[in-house]
Amino acid sequence: MCNLQEQGLKLSSKNGFSLTELLITLAIFSLAMGSIFSVYSALVKHTTRQYCIAESDSELTIVKDIISRDIMMAGYGIADDYGNLNYDPRPIELINESAKNDFDILTLRGTAIGIFSRASQAWSYVENANFLKLYKWNDARENINKNDIVIFIEPVSRKLIDSDGKAVFKYPKESPSSYEDGTLVYGIHSEDAKIPYYSVQYLLGGTSPSRCAPGTYSLLRAESKDSDPPPPSVRRPLLSCVKDFQVAIGLDEDDDGIIDHWEPENGEIISNKYDTKTLKQRIKQIKVYLLVQKGNYDSGYVYKNPDEPDSPWKIYVGEKLNNSGRYVTLRSEQKNYNWRLISFSVTPRNL
Repeated sequence: MCNLQEQGLKLSSKNGFSLTELLITLAIFSLAMGSIFSVYSALVKHTTRQYCIAESDSELTIVKDIISRDIMMAGYGIADDYGNLNYDPRPIELINESAKNDFDILTLRGTAIGIFSRASQAWSYVENANFLKLYKWNDARENINKNDIVIFIEPVSRKLIDSDGKAVFKYPKESPSSYEDGTLVYGIHSEDAKIPYYSVQYLLGGTSPSRCAPGTYSLLRAESKDSDPPPPSVRRPLLSCVKDFQVAIGLDEDDDGIIDHWEPENGEIISNKYDTKTLKQRIKQIKVYLLVQKGNYDSGYVYKNPDEPDSPWKIYVGEKLNNSGRYVTLRSEQKNYNWRLISFSVTPRNL
């Protein structure tokens, strides 16, 4: 019996592990798992960062398309003469707040810049004034439909036709007291409208999501067919994590077809001194600048502007060559974010 027990003990000691061996094995396993987890965490962090950047790129593309379309369509459906009516819509109007160390406010006006109603894309002309018959297009999206809110403009003088102060009409039940064949008809809305055009405004405001750097805003778009400028209640966020928004307007002051002045220059906006008809002839190009956060907070990263080696936390937002912008200095709590300056040019097509 003793021999069997001794053999059993020897057998057990040969096939088992001591406590020291187990601890060493666990330590090696823990180190290996720790290394794997570190690599995995780094990959997840990198993937998340790249996903946020890709998401931001997609968002920026959509926002640029919306702004570009609005600028291109500014002035569409705007009359040259509103008679005795209390309207003087300037297709493009800029409020520069650089003197207050603040962002710009861009206001655009036209009948086709409403994005919430099909009727804003419609237009036609009177084919038969006796029956208020309008020409029908092959593309149904451009046709004036029953009960659309519309305006009437004389084709030669480009004067808005009103009826005792009434400027908008519900087709075909309502119409001005006097119009003729060839009169232009522009759609405004499919239900109601109080003014004969849309007013669209871009500015910064609101509250950015928690992932955004402190001191950033949302780029807001406000659209109204009832009041000009649009009320704060209709402002909608387009883009979050925006630090600054600046606009430059290229003017042809001597009417030779070449841009010879960019504004605002040193904060001054001379285009606001032009009457609407002259303004349409002078504006040739609009440049938009957005200083936008790229990615999320990164404690191991400090932003430095390669264009400003002596002041790496200063970023010029605007047209630096013509001084139609301003410097933005990042605060200490904003330096652990990556930043990029988005700029694009748009040529208005309907001035």
